[in-house]
Amino acid sequence: MEPTKESKSTQKTKDKMSVYFQKKEHLLDEKKKEVNDIKRGAEAAANFIRPLVLMLLWNWIMPGLFGLATIGYLQAFGLYIMSRILFNHEDVNYDE
Repeated sequence: MEPTKESKSTQKTKDKMSVYFQKKEHLLDEKKKEVNDIKRGAEAAANFIRPLVLMLLWNWIMPGLFGLATIGYLQAFGLYIMSRILFNHEDVNYDE
């Protein structure tokens, strides 16, 4: 049986719609990946900025308060890593 002109146009419309929806889903996936990449970059930058803040606060408060020596960036980075190990602040999901 030969398809009629209406069924051909209907088929073309369905093909166009399916391609359109696939492209839209593809764009949403790309947007999610882009947002995740930005979040990873921000977290990486924060992992190098937080020890700097720790060093500045330590050098401002601790020598005057307790008579302790000042520290450098690498020592502050070590303190930051040690505090992350000792005081891990990951959320615990009790619903599982």
